[in-house]
Order: sequence, then structure tokens, then C-alpha cells
Amino acid sequence: MLALRFSLLLLLCYSGLANAQWTGVALELGNFDSDWEFENDTREAQTSEISFQVEEKTESNLTVGATIGYVDLRVVAARDSAAQTRKFDGEFIGIYLRQPFRINDNISLHGAFSIRYTSGRESGADEDRAEIDWTQSVFELGLSLRYANLRITAYTAYHDIDGDINADSTDVFEMDETLSHGLRFDYFVEKTAFIRFEFVSGGFEGGYINFVRRYE
Repeated sequence: MLALRFSLLLLLCYSGLANAQWTGVALELGNFDSDWEFENDTREAQTSEISFQVEEKTESNLTVGATIGYVDLRVVAARDSAAQTRKFDGEFIGIYLRQPFRINDNISLHGAFSIRYTSGRESGADEDRAEIDWTQSVFELGLSLRYANLRITAYTAYHDIDGDINADSTDVFEMDETLSHGLRFDYFVEKTAFIRFEFVSGGFEGGYINFVRRYE
């Protein structure tokens, strides 16, 4: 029920702010896996999330944005590990910067940086619920090609994750593989609105779908 209420809130924010005086708004849905390295083992983090983003562009074309979202997370312990598999519900907030470098009407480069903080609680437990917190930073470089209503972006991203799970004791973790590679496909339904399909591999394995309105 918490996830449903939070998702409805994000949808209301998207519909209400899409016509506000921002240079960009987006609704993002993601589903992906990654490996987290703990002191004694490596565990798989299976993540589903929904987020809402708003952004503003400066005169130098630097985009400054903020994001809020809900995450549903399952941290899976290895079979030979003494740790247990846990499921969490959480929320996150973050900021990001994006700087495009246009080469011509069809080709552009971009650099981006984002940082966000996530906090969650173990779901399905009435007492002694574990808590999870982590900070994630991402540096990204990408190349975009556009033809007619389709834009394709290839990118490489470096991820830094630092967090812990607090239960009977504190388990500190970081990301096992820090580099990811991805492809984004943006289909423009209007001059300022597009649907994005994104596929990522490496440190993260999975995909996203975005509904974006952005005034270039």
C-alpha cells in the first residue's frame, strides 16, 4: 500500500508540474540488478523504482535537476553465506547536473553527475525491522545521434555506492563493479516530449522507461 500511495503521488506531481515553468520534467520507471560487496560476501541487489524529476537549464546550457522516488529492494544473500535475504521499501532524494556539448544538429556529447541518498526499512517484519541507508554518486559520459524523431545515446557511467544495513549488527557495503554501459532510445512524440527506453549492463543490469518533457 505504501508503494501504491507513493506511486500515485509521483503521478500527480508529474501531471501537475508538466505544465509548470520548469525547462524539464520526467517520470522514470526502472528495474535492474547489481552486486553489492559486503565484508564477508557479495549479495545481489534486485531493485524496482519509480521517480519524478524536475530540472532547470542555465544560460550556459548546464542543467540542474532534483529527483525524488520510491524503491522496492531485495538483497539476496549467497547460498553459502551466513547472512539472510532481506526485502526493503524505501525512498530517495537526489540532485543532478548535465552539460551537453552540441557538435551539430544531429550529434552531441554530454557529461553528467548525480548524487542521491536512499533510506529504507525491512518490509514484511512486525518487530526488529532492519534498516538500510546508502549514498550513490554517478559520473557519466555519452554520445548522442539523432535522426528524425529518434535519438540514440550510448554512454559509460562510473558508480560509487557507500551504505549499510542495520539489523542485529551493522553490515557495510559498496558496489562490486563500478562501471556500467548503456543505450538510450528516445522517441519524440512532440518537439519537446519523448518516451525513453534505456538498457544498461555492467555494474547495473536491467532497464528503464521514461516519460519526458524537456525544452531544449
